[in-house]
Amino acid sequence: MQCTHGCEGLQEKQIRMLRRLSASLARIIKKTANMAEALDLSKHASPELGMEKRPLEKDEKDAPDEQPAQKKVKQEQVAPMQGRADRKRKVAILLAYCGKGYYGIQRNKGFDTIEEELLKALLKNELIPQEHFDCPQKMSFQRAARTDKGVSAVGNVVSLKMLLNQDTLVDNINASLPPQIRVIAYRRATKAFNSKNQCGGRTYAYMTPTYAFAPLKKFITAEYRITEDIITEVNRILAMYKGTHNFHNFTSGIKPDDPSAKRYIISFECGQPFVTDGTEFVVLRVKGQSFMLHHIRKMIGLMIAIVKGYCGEEVMEKAWQPDKVDVPKAPGVGLMLEQLHYDGYNKRFGKDGMHEALDWSEYEDVLENFKKEHILSHIVKSEIEESVMLKWLGTMHFHKFDIKEEEVPRWKMFKIYGDLSKEKGGKKQDGTDDSSDSADLTDSGTTLNKDNTVAAGDATVVTEDKSEMIMSGETKTQDPKSEETTSDAKGEESGVKSGTVTDSNSKNCGEKVDTSPGSVVQS
Repeated sequence: MQCTHGCEGLQEKQIRMLRRLSASLARIIKKTANMAEALDLSKHASPELGMEKRPLEKDEKDAPDEQPAQKKVKQEQVAPMQGRADRKRKVAILLAYCGKGYYGIQRNKGFDTIEEELLKALLKNELIPQEHFDCPQKMSFQRAARTDKGVSAVGNVVSLKMLLNQDTLVDNINASLPPQIRVIAYRRATKAFNSKNQCGGRTYAYMTPTYAFAPLKKFITAEYRITEDIITEVNRILAMYKGTHNFHNFTSGIKPDDPSAKRYIISFECGQPFVTDGTEFVVLRVKGQSFMLHHIRKMIGLMIAIVKGYCGEEVMEKAWQPDKVDVPKAPGVGLMLEQLHYDGYNKRFGKDGMHEALDWSEYEDVLENFKKEHILSHIVKSEIEESVMLKWLGTMHFHKFDIKEEEVPRWKMFKIYGDLSKEKGGKKQDGTDDSSDSADLTDSGTTLNKDNTVAAGDATVVTEDKSEMIMSGETKTQDPKSEETTSDAKGEESGVKSGTVTDSNSKNCGEKVDTSPGSVVQS
């Protein structure tokens, strides 16, 4: 039985192919030998033509041995993963900053932000081109956490592509930054690294005076000291936040049925009290996968309201439900981003021998010194000199801690105030300019005296711009002319709308509001 595929013919073809290959190799070898013979000019040199082989000098004899050694040394000087000096690399930069005087970290045209300062420093040191400064998306710029106006960070991380052609790169960048913003270190990262999406968890700390938890009927002075029972009660309330809940009432711009409203809180607890400059403070520390706009500040605000007795625990249960509940927002001055967690990234890439783990433990002392010098000192100074927490506590009685029937948008409120202002001609009934800030109202039962004591009775508070004094028992209508508002603008991230609204504690306010349903930001 013969093979249907013609095996005998196939073998003959293979034999012919091998023969042709052998003949080709023979011709190549012959040509190579002829070329070598032709290039060897010493065989064809003749004394008559002056082509005899000249003997080498002593220096020339040593030269061939030295050249390979120089090349070897040059190769050893190249740092691991460094490559070409003129090529941009993906890096993760560890940032520490105090949020005082800045409108958050995210770049916002017309406002002072942390990113604006950082990009200016990178451009000045020629680490990024002008094109990338104007459009950071072109260098894959991303921040891990979008802190808001006045919020500080001990360890935020930004990722981008930039040059690494300077030996003192960190020092050069810091020389172009203000003292309250520092680049601590940088790490080479994978090409697809994203500081926000690959961050598995975030830890925030909130520093506050202990008198924030004092009972309503308690006479508060600067010497107030918290008891162990109150700390236990604070931790019990904070523990109620742990787990997965619908936090649509703890942010703005997110509806109850939006999946992004559900967030997972890993831990939330209050530390032991300590005294600084005569005032007792505690630090609340929360760890979660991600947080939304004003998320942490509203959790703390509701906890304080429950501990002090403004409302009961049932308000927290209402807040999980679809109905809109009035939840107070604690001041932002005491909030700081403390640590970012990249456990998943480090497990996958940190030990592969090619990439660096995002582990900043070797810089703990540097971060702690910056924290004490710039962040904690600012918080203590704000509480002692400006009584930020005390003024906010004075506004707690304005909250109803109940389900809102209808929420009036802020733009509509400004329009109403504007119409009223036009009718009055920008004047109050007594003929004086009305530029007071309604959020600076204090409780008629408490005020801070010059000796840092709180006394009952009529309260007189001067606003931050010293333009108006508010007496207890009176409610002033704020003048929209004293507020600064801007229309919504498209944010740097896809699908994010950012607007500028006024903050009640600053006359030059521009707090960024993110209405993106999936945003991961923190107030």
